[in-house]
Amino acid sequence: MSLQIHFHDVPHSDTVRSACERLAEGLSQEFPETSKYEVTLSHSKGDHEAHVHVTGKDLDVAAAAQKRDLAEAVTEGFERVRRQLRKHHDKQISSRRRATKP
Repeated sequence: MSLQIHFHDVPHSDTVRSACERLAEGLSQEFPETSKYEVTLSHSKGDHEAHVHVTGKDLDVAAAAQKRDLAEAVTEGFERVRRQLRKHHDKQISSRRRATKP
């Protein structure tokens, strides 16, 4: 798993970096088809923004979250990506089941 974190207009934080690593590792274990995680953190109009982009075998998913607290924005961004990955994963499973039914 590859993880890149970009800090734009926000100070570098080991706490936020650790949270991103932990959340990415959790997604990687739940969805082994993922291979690259890119997180961009920024500050805009009083809120923090977290953009999470995940790629892997036959998938490309991105989500963003905006919160007052940077850690909350990161958590929400990863949760939105997790929901998209779950939806993608479930669609693949159901299409395989339909393909194997007589």
